[in-house]
Amino acid sequence: MMNNLNRKLTVFLGLLSIIFGFNLPAKSETCIPLTVVRGQGSTVTKTVSPPTIPAGPLGALGVDITRNNWNTDWAVPSEENFKSFVATISSDKGGSFDIKMYLKYSDQTTGEFYNTDGVQINPTQPLTIEATPRPDDEPYQVNLFIGGLNHIGNGYTASVVGCY
Repeated sequence: MMNNLNRKLTVFLGLLSIIFGFNLPAKSETCIPLTVVRGQGSTVTKTVSPPTIPAGPLGALGVDITRNNWNTDWAVPSEENFKSFVATISSDKGGSFDIKMYLKYSDQTTGEFYNTDGVQINPTQPLTIEATPRPDDEPYQVNLFIGGLNHIGNGYTASVVGCY
């Protein structure tokens, strides 16, 4: 029952991605949206926030600890074996962002697939980034870093799909 519900949700989220104009990979591939970790659905919309010093004993002592909303993770279902992952990032008003994409593996290592500062995203042309997992090693998460001190206040929407 739950597996059937997951498939229906996946189809629905895929259709939403198409309706909202996200670029999905070529039709010869079958792709499914990945779920945002500690979020709802497969798409996240954020405005780049400034770093903050968290409340608590370390912050009160003046220790330089910062937090921001620049990282988002998508969960890779353990029962799937994808040949690639595709992130799509769009910005309704356009904007510039520092962007990184990683695949995270269970041995606590990562594979970096994109690392560019000052990427300009135009409102009519989303950015698409593709990552390929290591041979015989499936990642458990896909991470997007979208932010940067020079880009505070810029808004974006991001999604990630896994493709067979």
